[in-house]
This record gives sequence, structure tokens and C-alpha cells, in this order.
Amino acid sequence: MRDKWLLAGVLVLAAAAAAALFLRRSTPKTVSTPPAQAPHISTPAPTPQPLEITVSGQVQAAKTVNVPATVDGTIQELMADTGDVVIEGKLLARIKNPKLAAAEETAQSETERARNRINELEAALIGARLEVSRSAADQTRTKLELEKAEKEYEKQQFMFRQGITARLVFEKSQQEYNALKTDSEKLAEASKNAVNRVSSLADELQAAHKDLDQKKAALDEAHAESGAGEVRSPAEGIIVARCCQVGESATAASTNLFQIAGDLTALQVTAAADSATIEKIHPGQPAAIEIANVPGTIAGKVREVKPDNVTIDFSSPSPAVRPGMTARVKIKLS
Repeated sequence: MRDKWLLAGVLVLAAAAAAALFLRRSTPKTVSTPPAQAPHISTPAPTPQPLEITVSGQVQAAKTVNVPATVDGTIQELMADTGDVVIEGKLLARIKNPKLAAAEETAQSETERARNRINELEAALIGARLEVSRSAADQTRTKLELEKAEKEYEKQQFMFRQGITARLVFEKSQQEYNALKTDSEKLAEASKNAVNRVSSLADELQAAHKDLDQKKAALDEAHAESGAGEVRSPAEGIIVARCCQVGESATAASTNLFQIAGDLTALQVTAAADSATIEKIHPGQPAAIEIANVPGTIAGKVREVKPDNVTIDFSSPSPAVRPGMTARVKIKLS
């Protein structure tokens, strides 16, 4: 009996195990899902700051000399232009001042009249001296003839009184003597007048020369004043700007006609830049300057920073570098 119960228990256990196995195989497996994680947001790496900034501008002379108008007037002629190399004293322009020009013309006219007067007096003096010479010659000839006629007259007078010579012969000799005497007196008077005229003309000529000297002095002064309208270079260098045209008005007090760069080794580049770029630049920063057709780079330094531009100084390594050229500047940031 006991064995029967033991067998029944084993069968029940076997049945339970079989049922459990069947249920395990027929039920789908449950897949465990790991808990969701918050998405990872990557932080961008900081943008590296540039090591230099590039700007462009024109080469300029660091030091320039303004050439002003010398007188008020109208620009009559221009002899120089931008880019020309000039020496000290070179004529750059002429300015015509109406008053100075009129004074010069008047002085020139008066001087010419004085010269013409001298020419007239010199010609008249030459003629008067020739007249004196002719009168002297005529006097000498007439004097000889008068002396001869006088002797003949005295001879015929004596012979007439002695009854040797006829009255007609005597009267003829008398008439010839009297005529020659009258001619001699007239010639003496004419010679005296000629001599006096020579003296008078000589005095006038001397006064005319003094007058000419005064007129020439006035003309020289007028030329000097008119010459003030000549604009000349005050120094050796290169013209970097011409600020005028022929026919324009010029005022000595306010008009600059030219700009001359005297020292072409001291140059600068003025480059425009936006505010963001300007904020990164400060005086003293080193720079490398590149200029077309000039090999290599030129060392420079930032001298001045303004709200809209920056100025870089440099020393020119070659005469080929001139104001007006375009330059590219790389400014090293610190």
C-alpha cells in the first residue's frame, strides 16, 4: 500500500514537471529593454583666433611739404604734375595777378618810351655834331675866300682912288667882299647855333639816360613783383599731389597747389578697415608689407589706429617704392 502512494507521488511530480516544461516552451521570452539615456549634445571646439590680419591701402609719404600759391590771381600755367621728381627752385606754376601784370606792362611801356627817346636824342645829337662839322668847314672855306676878297677889295679901292681901276671893277670887288662877309657872319651864327644845339642835346640825352635808369628800376621792381606769381619748388623730392588746374583762381592765404615728399625713405600705408578689424589692431604691432613688382616683404609697424583706418610706417628699401603704389599689409596680432 505504501508503495502505491509513493508511486502516485512520483507520477504527480513528473506530471507537474512536464506541465511546467510545456508552459515554459510555449510562452514567448520577454526582452529586457535598457532604460533610455538623455541624448549627448557635443560642444563645438573654440574657433582659433587668426595670427594676422590683412589690409590694403596706398603707399604715402610720411612727411610732405605743401606748396602754397604765392599771390592772389589765376593759374596761368602748370609745369609739373603728380609723380614728377623736382629739385629745389624748379618752376612749378605761374599765377597771373591782374594788378601786378598791369603794373608790369605800364613799366615796360614807359621803359620802351624812354629807350626810344634816347635813340631819338642820340640820332639828333649825331646830326647836330655833323652840322657843327659842316659849319666849321664852311667857315674855314668862307674865311679864306673872305680874306682873299678883302685883299682884292682893298687893292681895287686903292687903285680906284689912284684912277687906275674903273669904278665897275672896284664896285664888283666891293660887292664880292661884302657878300662873303655876310656869308661868313651867317655861317658863324649857324655854327654857334649848331654848337649850342649839340650842348642842349647832350644835356637832354644825359637826363634821358637818368630817366631810363629810373624806368628800368621800376620795371625790375614790377618784374620782381610779377615774378612773385612764379611758384617754385621749396625742396627736392617727388610731387605726390597736384591740387589745381589751369584757369582756376588761387589765393595766397589759403590755396595749396602741390604736395612734395622730400624724404622718400620714410613712407607709410594708410588702409581702410571695418570696426571689427580695427578692434584687433593697436599701435606698435609689427606688420609685413607687400608691394607689387617689389620683391619680398618690407617690415613695418602700426603707428596710428582710427575708427575707420590704420596707418603703418615703414622705411623704403628701394627707390622703386613710391607714393601712390598699392600695398598689401599683414598685421601680426599679439
